[in-house]
Amino acid sequence: MDTHKTRRTPFSAPRGTTAMPVAAQVLIAGTLFSRFGDSLASLGLVLHAADRDIRFGVTEVMLAELIPTVLAAPLIGSLVDRFSARAVCLWALLAQSLFLGAATATGGFHVRVALIALSALAGVASVAAGFKMLPAVAGDRHTGRANSLLTAGLSVAGLLGPPLAGFLNSRWGTGVLLGVDAVSFLVLAGCTMLAVPGSVDVSIGRRPATKLADGYRALRDAPVVGTLMPALAAAMVATSIESVAGVFYLRDVVNGNDTVFGLFLATWALGSVPGALLAGRAGWADRHTLLIVGGVGGIGLGLLLTGLIPVAGVIFPLFLIAGFGNGACNVGLRNAVHTRVPAEVHGSAWACFQALSRSCIGVGYLLGTPNSLVSSQGQVIVSGVIPLVAMAWAGLAFARRGESTVTEPPAPSTPSPPPA
Repeated sequence: MDTHKTRRTPFSAPRGTTAMPVAAQVLIAGTLFSRFGDSLASLGLVLHAADRDIRFGVTEVMLAELIPTVLAAPLIGSLVDRFSARAVCLWALLAQSLFLGAATATGGFHVRVALIALSALAGVASVAAGFKMLPAVAGDRHTGRANSLLTAGLSVAGLLGPPLAGFLNSRWGTGVLLGVDAVSFLVLAGCTMLAVPGSVDVSIGRRPATKLADGYRALRDAPVVGTLMPALAAAMVATSIESVAGVFYLRDVVNGNDTVFGLFLATWALGSVPGALLAGRAGWADRHTLLIVGGVGGIGLGLLLTGLIPVAGVIFPLFLIAGFGNGACNVGLRNAVHTRVPAEVHGSAWACFQALSRSCIGVGYLLGTPNSLVSSQGQVIVSGVIPLVAMAWAGLAFARRGESTVTEPPAPSTPSPPPA
């Protein structure tokens, strides 16, 4: 079985160098630009629904991005592992650009949402293929750093995207935002062609005969990843609960001041940037368990204290802590999957993780919806308790297996290729 540990590409950095290969930087830059375009398009449709007072319009947009991923991820991920990841990525990006271009040209809201749903399907393939290609262009030595830069960049995009989307939508309308997103996919396709030339066979390690459950099995059976997956799921549910309930609770804390509320959200994103960058530094990038455990713990503690202490001056540092943990956890997870899951199923595994994460987000949104049983403050408190309880459960699992949350278990060995 070949994995990315046995690939040889002209872009891999020599072992004696510390600079990340240019190809990896190009791929990361293109990915960030594309994700930035995604944030503009999604928020643009939400603003469009709100401006036109379309009944259930916001929910329709969220479901269009959620349901296709959850249902189709196993099948699409298996395609990434069965064929060349580069080819799958390029075709998927082209499809996304065409769907967004068509959405730009039409003015009907529901038609646009349907096209966004189709784009989301293609997006599962492009994201999974991009995840699989990253070690091929960054090399083993720099994959952790590449994941760190990518995660930090996504946090910055999440910080800058909403205000820019609001400005562009108010000036030129939703069509411009959708058009920018369509162009961003073409930019990423160009970056992929530059970073991963056709001479590089990124499908080395592919699995010609794949099963739909391969990705889920790979996540479940991988050391560290499988043990901590319930805690990761709990963290995703928790942050989604806060995303909904926090709108009401935090605005109450600041007496309806939308400016301060916006600063709360920005503080979380700001905290995630140094968390992601620290997780990519030498000596930290390989400590997957500690990054995930510490990250989930930081999220849970930050949310719990936010709910217990309704004081704006206290919530700001708590959101920095939670955001820091969020960034570190995301990098730790990406590094753990790249290291612990066989490269031949990286596409399936990451596609299935996308499905799991979207499912958890959907559950969190439902649990965070205002109701007569629990106040918004109570929901935020519960959102902090959930990941802390999950971490306690994970600690027991580690103890039963005699594993440590500080030191890493040995990485699975990669068989040497037979002599020519």
